[in-house]
Amino acid sequence: MKKRAEIVLVDQGSGGTLYSVRFAREKETELEKFLHNELLYKEKGFNEIVQRLSSMTDSLGFREQFFEMNEGLRTDSVAALKRGRIRLYCLRWSSSLLIVGTGGLKTAQTYQKDMALRHIVPELQELDKLIMMRQRSGDIEIDHNNGSMRGNLIFSLDDRL
Repeated sequence: MKKRAEIVLVDQGSGGTLYSVRFAREKETELEKFLHNELLYKEKGFNEIVQRLSSMTDSLGFREQFFEMNEGLRTDSVAALKRGRIRLYCLRWSSSLLIVGTGGLKTAQTYQKDMALRHIVPELQELDKLIMMRQRSGDIEIDHNNGSMRGNLIFSLDDRL
């Protein structure tokens, strides 16, 4: 069975363009769910992640040094913003384009062993592959200067992941 996902614009600034993922029949994006999670809101480091996202979009850009890179495979764009036990998983396409998934509190040594986090990275990996395929075919255009995306930003993901 397939699950529909759409990449939606969250914010754009001189640092770059910030997108998030919204699944079909859901009102909130994955970023909004992360931001509204009361468990995370009370955790030390939460405000730092929120402020960092804002600063990156406004002026700093999505520099590699701000992220834990290679959270997925070496060949994909999956990265994480980390503060303490908090993880926010993203697709860092460039210093001007970030697509934010969701995250949570890491309670195991690896995300694969964490019941709350283990589905996030595989979904982002599949989305990353689909974006790349559409970009190559011309169905999606990415402006490398400001990170904006144009084209078909609605995808079907395998929900068995």
